Amino acid sequence: MNSIAGWCGAIALGVLTVFHPQVSVAEGFSGAEFSNWETGAQDSYIQTSVTMAGVVLAQLQPVKAQCINDWYFADNQSSARNNFIRETIASYQDYHPSGVILAIVTEECGALN
Repeated sequence: MNSIAGWCGAIALGVLTVFHPQVSVAEGFSGAEFSNWETGAQDSYIQTSVTMAGVVLAQLQPVKAQCINDWYFADNQSSARNNFIRETIASYQDYHPSGVILAIVTEECGALN
């Protein structure tokens, strides 16, 4: 690849980013907004968040990952867990839902060291 073309492309991308910045979807997102979503969308968000926490921790802290999986998925408890998480997010409407979910997970399975 021509290095001049590469630099020109990088500069053009940089200029485009400066003049047309992307808005972060998470910025300003709160439990109040989350509470306005349909229940199915909330359930999907919650399950994805809990699942991803388990996936990440499976690499770093397998015992914690197993705890999360047992707490959320065992004995078909995910629906009950979603209701609990949804109610907790509604109680903390000024906070990001992911932060509330993380707090619940650490309360259930211990600190993430």
